[in-house]
Amino acid sequence: MVKAVVLLSGGIDSAVSLFISLHKGWELHPLTFNYYMRPKREVEAVAELTDLCGCRENLIRVDLPFLMEIEDMLEYGLDNSRLKRAPPTYIPARNLIFYSVAAHYAEVRAARWIVGGHNGLDSSIFPDASPEFFEAMNRVLGLGLLTGHDSPVEVINPLQGLSKTDVIRIGREHQVPLETTWSCAQDLEMPCGECLSCKERAEAFRRAELDDPLLLRISRKAL
Repeated sequence: MVKAVVLLSGGIDSAVSLFISLHKGWELHPLTFNYYMRPKREVEAVAELTDLCGCRENLIRVDLPFLMEIEDMLEYGLDNSRLKRAPPTYIPARNLIFYSVAAHYAEVRAARWIVGGHNGLDSSIFPDASPEFFEAMNRVLGLGLLTGHDSPVEVINPLQGLSKTDVIRIGREHQVPLETTWSCAQDLEMPCGECLSCKERAEAFRRAELDDPLLLRISRKAL
């Protein structure tokens, strides 16, 4: 069976990419990173999603506590003053690190694919989420993995170029349990509704003319 290492944060995009991979019949090896101040609700979302996909036993957890968003780094000071103009959620070299770690596990576990969950908005903001970046990354994997010639490993992004609204619609088509996903940067019972991720999520559901099932699920629990 074809194996795939799927990067899984617990948000909508990565959840949809996980279920797309599941429907392709691949053996899933989800990979999740615990970075600085990661919301516990994301970790809970990853656990629930992998249970629903039947791949919890293959889940790979990697701790990367040094990875911080620029807005967190500002509290400690920045030597590179140019980074002060970066988007507040930018993490220096994040995807270079993430996909290098993913390549390690892909080669060890004989996986054919590394599946990312980057949509079109990501590539317009972050240089390490662009099609050019992943084309270069695949060239590096071809050069740098010892077994790459016999059993190649390649990064694919099934959501590349799509809007968040498109991703939500595809998620519904693939029966993704979007109520299990978590997008908020805060660790609360309810999404804060104020952070950039919450606003992007709310706007995407509005454009899709759908209610956010996460909010419906939380409302039912409160009754």
